[in-house]
Amino acid sequence: MTEDELKYRYREAWVTSRRMSSGINLGHSAYWPEFNPNRWEVYHSDGIKPKRPQPSAESVDRLVECMRWLRWLSEEERKLVWLRASGLPWREIALATGIPRTTVFRHWHKALLQVILRLNR
Repeated sequence: MTEDELKYRYREAWVTSRRMSSGINLGHSAYWPEFNPNRWEVYHSDGIKPKRPQPSAESVDRLVECMRWLRWLSEEERKLVWLRASGLPWREIALATGIPRTTVFRHWHKALLQVILRLNR
């Protein structure tokens, strides 16, 4: 596995994790009557975001595989890999971690290399 492939896999894992439902049920119930809008009301509804499609079983399996690879890293390296997979620029990651930008890049690169070395054994 190369570094580019690993970056792509972690980005895909992050996107998949964002598409998955949390499964949290707070136990609240609504006592309002059921409302079924007609198609004109649906057409003009603004500000309502459609639900994202659920990820495929293959992408969930790849997500779990990527999470298993994170076991080989320290907690700081895990956070760094996941922040970068989320698409944050280096400057924001540096501000979030309190480490200079170039040092953050080096730590991230070292973490990816550790995973690559383990995978290519």
